[in-house]
Amino acid sequence: MIECIWKREISDIRMFMLGGGISVFLGLLNNIFDYDTDFLLQCFMGMMIVVLAESILGYRWNVVEGLGIWDYNDLRFSGVDGQVNLYFALAWFFLSGILIILDDAINYYILGFKPDTPPYYCALGHLLFKMKPKKCRKGSY
Repeated sequence: MIECIWKREISDIRMFMLGGGISVFLGLLNNIFDYDTDFLLQCFMGMMIVVLAESILGYRWNVVEGLGIWDYNDLRFSGVDGQVNLYFALAWFFLSGILIILDDAINYYILGFKPDTPPYYCALGHLLFKMKPKKCRKGSY
């Protein structure tokens, strides 16, 4: 959706599939890491997942199959035949953080997964923030 807003046009369906797959992988990061894992490391891992996915699938779709879905060759610091770019990798570092927090909020507040403590995030040994505890409704456990 971010790409569609940025380009002001509907993107190729493969981009939605890639974005959905990446979102699932980023959401699973907290199943691998606990809340004590440095948030910056989680963001870095998310960025690397995106760069790897863009490298592999971008090369397949855009270079081998010639679909031309995206091409970063016009930008500085591009690699893998124009399929990845340092600027977008850094953007994904920050977007990964947003997606990780959003996934935790959905799991905690909406889906009702009950960790021992509300999700919290630390970076470089300091607490960044902690989500508010859920309020129990009348008659719930």
